[in-house]
Amino acid sequence: MKNEKFNILILVFTVLIFGCEQKVEPKKSEFKVAQDYSEFTTQMENYDTLNIGVVLSMCMWSEYDQLQITKSNDSVFLQLMEKRVMDDKPVHFNKVVYELKNDSLNLEKMMTDFDINYQEKISSPFFVITNPKEKDTILLRTTGLGNRGFNIERYQRIMFELYPKEMEKYRLEYMDPPPKPIEIEENEMD
Repeated sequence: MKNEKFNILILVFTVLIFGCEQKVEPKKSEFKVAQDYSEFTTQMENYDTLNIGVVLSMCMWSEYDQLQITKSNDSVFLQLMEKRVMDDKPVHFNKVVYELKNDSLNLEKMMTDFDINYQEKISSPFFVITNPKEKDTILLRTTGLGNRGFNIERYQRIMFELYPKEMEKYRLEYMDPPPKPIEIEENEMD
């Protein structure tokens, strides 16, 4: 009987010791959008998210992209969550690994070329960058129509590299090919 009580006591202690898991607090990310937005591939930690609105509107053209960048298993992923062109239905793209072959043609390099201190209200934002875990929002503005057109083209080239099939379909649907050259006949004047 005494041996049986001892065995039950050992069983209870064993269950208490091994049955109670210690709660491990997840490591709080050090990624801060205000200081790390242009180095997100190296500064983001697993399970971090960065949302980027890209305003591609210019003159009478209306276009907006919503990107989401996430890090999981030490890999950075980009998803074009929504592409809105004019009044058409938004288009959604799949998540892709954010790996670009051309080091000079990437979002981080593009973001560093913007002057974060340029905040003239007459210039609409190009990038609206937020981290869902923070209250900070970074606005990167273009400095004029020429600069905006240059950045739209640069951004589109990045998207063509990440989403070649989807962007080719977009190009065929929304961008007219240049007109055929007009042949001019020479006439003799009297």
